[in-house]
Amino acid sequence: MTRPAALGDDLFVVPVFGKTYRSTNLGQEFSFALVDDRGVLRGRLEGLHLREDSPFTGFDFTVVADPYRARAFHLNRYGLYAWSADGVLRSWMPTAEKPFKPLVHFALLECTPAGELLLAHRKQHLLLRVPVPQDLDDLAVAVEAALKDYGRERTALKKQYAPVSWLWSDSAATVNPL
Repeated sequence: MTRPAALGDDLFVVPVFGKTYRSTNLGQEFSFALVDDRGVLRGRLEGLHLREDSPFTGFDFTVVADPYRARAFHLNRYGLYAWSADGVLRSWMPTAEKPFKPLVHFALLECTPAGELLLAHRKQHLLLRVPVPQDLDDLAVAVEAALKDYGRERTALKKQYAPVSWLWSDSAATVNPL
């Protein structure tokens, strides 16, 4: 079991998986369980294939939730997934498709109170905010646009700060002593 995510005051998503092995875990049992505040199992997030969508690849079971809009999100090497509070998969962006390939370089951090997904680039030390539309069917368009903007803005930042090994420094920034 890993860190749960609150879908509301009385509903949580709890990532659960079985024994892990030293070799491959691909195809092993896992579930994103919907559990109420009393610990009663209410269902699970549907639509994930044990092998083709396995979070064991990269060992990423992070699930974030937007309790204000009752949505859950998961990102692994195979795609970005979005569910409604009843566990129905509403949107899936496979990383095998060209517009979403850059997602494999990001880690899903959180869903902000404003309803934005917050992702961190694993090597470039930059954050990406993805505004989540009211209709989850439009999420793919929003993610594609955010990834395009990320590329443009990263290029501008590279010109401005000239990072070394993707470490961004700003000599003009002040540091206040404690």
